[in-house]
Amino acid sequence: MKYYTLLDYARFFGLLILGGLTGFAFDHFGLGLAGGLLLWTLVQHREYVTFRRWALRPLRRPEFATDAWQAGADILFRSGRRQRTRSKRAMEMLKHLRAVTEALPDCAIVLDSNGCIERFNTATTQRLNIRHGDRGLPFIELVRHPQIVALVRNPGQRDPVEFPSPFDDGIRLEARLVRMGGNRSLMLIRDVTQLNRLLSMRQDFVANVSHELRTPLTVILGYLETLQEDDLDAKTSRQIVNKIVPPAQRMHALLQDLLLLTRLESQSGTSLEGIAPIAIPGLFNRVVAQVGGISSRQHHIIVDVTCTRSLMGVPGEIESALGNLVSNAIRYSPDGGEIRLSWTETPAGCCLAVTDQGIGVAREHLARLTERFYRVDLARARVQGGTGLGLAIVKHVLKRHGTVLQIESEPGKGSRFFCHFPITQLTPAAKPLEVAG
Repeated sequence: MKYYTLLDYARFFGLLILGGLTGFAFDHFGLGLAGGLLLWTLVQHREYVTFRRWALRPLRRPEFATDAWQAGADILFRSGRRQRTRSKRAMEMLKHLRAVTEALPDCAIVLDSNGCIERFNTATTQRLNIRHGDRGLPFIELVRHPQIVALVRNPGQRDPVEFPSPFDDGIRLEARLVRMGGNRSLMLIRDVTQLNRLLSMRQDFVANVSHELRTPLTVILGYLETLQEDDLDAKTSRQIVNKIVPPAQRMHALLQDLLLLTRLESQSGTSLEGIAPIAIPGLFNRVVAQVGGISSRQHHIIVDVTCTRSLMGVPGEIESALGNLVSNAIRYSPDGGEIRLSWTETPAGCCLAVTDQGIGVAREHLARLTERFYRVDLARARVQGGTGLGLAIVKHVLKRHGTVLQIESEPGKGSRFFCHFPITQLTPAAKPLEVAG
């Protein structure tokens, strides 16, 4: 071996000399040399046995009697240690990559060159019900849809495809195929139901705003064209101007609500500024006075205050939310109907509620009432007025104040709009205030 040192050679020749001298002393010089060689062979055999035992579990540095075996084993030991370090790092990276893949909310499926499943993450099982026993099966047999078949069989297709969930037609999924090395592909599938809903809401919002502005603007432009006529008398001009004011005010109210709603949405998640104690009895009185102008049908407004605590919030925002709730109750209640404003104590805090005896809302519409411009009865809404943004404003104001608008309603029996404020947002009132009923 090239790793033999001078000490190894000295040991070898020393054994030969010792064997030769011993044989010469007994008049068997050749036999003595053979004995020396035999001893050297036994030493090497012992080193070989030690090496074999060490090679089975080469985790510790070996100990050999000869430098040659020690040097060779040290090289193997260092090489193995470097290899184990690299393997350990690779395993850690692989575990990290698997953990990241498992944490993805989207489906990630590795397909071989034939489109069969090799690996997939947990989201795939949840969304597509693909199990470990399905490995090796063609993906297009488990997810049967023409768009998926075309995507898998057409390697050049770059654009994602959209298809319904195999288990729920109301869920829309988007699939994208990414080519990898080794003739493998990565299928990425995500849920785009909410995204499609948001896009639809945006389109509806633009269409609704355009319609809401176009109607009063058309009226204004029509009357302005009439005013341009030279033969109009002063009385007719005043009448036309008076007819222009209501649509102009409607446009102004709509723009004001849009600006307020935009501001509330942009500030969602930020800390409230301008928080102050709000005395609810006084707030009720102000709102009743403000909305009294639209109650030309003599609605009977009742104020019920049993909670003596004040609300910690932004006064302007809370007043706007309450004003929208009361305005809605007045618009959709019959002549002389009763509207109740209540601030009552609950075990966890206080409840703010506006209850009416109006037309009510069917259960299937309740979830969408707080959408912008959503109206159950569009024709009636046009007659009653309003911008269609009131409940959307209420929802965002209450969300900013840590609570949620809740609605109870039944057609023909009225509605109740309410929310609960926890004790942490309340403070004892300075003194009981008398409320005008």
